[in-house]
Amino acid sequence: MKRVLIVHYGEIGLKGANKEYFVKKLRKSMKMRLEKRFRKTFSIKYTLGRLLIELPEKFNEEEYVDVLRKIFGIKNFKFTYVGSTKIDKLGAQAWDNLPKFEVRPSNFRIKIKRSMNLPYKSAEAEREIGALMLNNGIDMKVKLKNPEFIVDIELFNDIGYFSYNTYKGQAGMPSNSQGKLVSLISSGIDSPVASFQMMRRGARVIFVHFHGYPYTDKDEMHQSKEIVEILSKYQFDTKMYLVPFGEIQKKIAVNPDVPAKIRTVLYRRLMLRIAESIAKKERAKGLITGDNYGQVASQTSENMFAIHEATSIPLFHPLISLDKEDIIKIAEKIGTFDISKLPCKDSCSMFMPKHPELKANIYDLHKIEEHLPIGDWIVSAIEEGEVIKF
Repeated sequence: MKRVLIVHYGEIGLKGANKEYFVKKLRKSMKMRLEKRFRKTFSIKYTLGRLLIELPEKFNEEEYVDVLRKIFGIKNFKFTYVGSTKIDKLGAQAWDNLPKFEVRPSNFRIKIKRSMNLPYKSAEAEREIGALMLNNGIDMKVKLKNPEFIVDIELFNDIGYFSYNTYKGQAGMPSNSQGKLVSLISSGIDSPVASFQMMRRGARVIFVHFHGYPYTDKDEMHQSKEIVEILSKYQFDTKMYLVPFGEIQKKIAVNPDVPAKIRTVLYRRLMLRIAESIAKKERAKGLITGDNYGQVASQTSENMFAIHEATSIPLFHPLISLDKEDIIKIAEKIGTFDISKLPCKDSCSMFMPKHPELKANIYDLHKIEEHLPIGDWIVSAIEEGEVIKF
């Protein structure tokens, strides 16, 4: 039988007059991803709040799932058979194409959604097809709430589409449907997840990684590149800046006029300033950090206030109130956790004081920074940096 992939979106449907723009972005994203993976042309039709893709006679379902699960904006999708709208015929088709179960479910239900005028109601059709399944010997009990197996039917455009499995998508907003943001990314757990969360909202994310080489080895850089490569699968035209920061940290650490306990705050303020300069260069509209309220010394309310004061553009902190275990679950889901948990010495741990300041005073910081060549450091850091494209 003919097969069609049906894709449903979620939040896009709430966009009112702007819905057409987001649907167009989603279609483009799907088309580009599928054509890149399978090296063939795909036609994606939009009808009645659904996106339809005709499938070839022979296709690998797992390969399609791997592509579609990385496309933001998709709420769910299913590989359907194209059938009749006549109940008796549709029921027979659904029976004839039942999947082979490795472990037979103990219960099932028929679920029908209509988008057309028919001489029967959905509940009547569900009962009739369910009775046909039972009479044919399906050997399962009917269970309407949380069944183990669902025969899922959609009726629209004078066609009955039926399937047996619905895959969840990433939901969110289509890739690159919002403005650019610059993410300060490390090889740790939090910042990759923060980047992913903003990408899921449609942001085009440009990555900036501050490394300590040659005061650290290159493990941190390599791990950060691997993480960005994973994240690049969720958007288009990914760019990463590798910014040398070790020399700046050393100059601050050996400066006798800089109290040791506020080094961390000064490092963070400089990172934000450099990232802001990159954002202006890239015409990005804000910065993303992996800040998590109260998690480490630099993330107390006082220190966050002191650090964020260094920049004049919006800062986005999608993880600000999340529990660490919740962050780890997302990292595991998107595939960055196994890299992030590997040991390596990062720039954030270099030249750190034994007892960092927990309540930095913004006025004291201003006085200290007046005597530091901050502007020169920002220029040299960007000039000496490297840009990688994925």
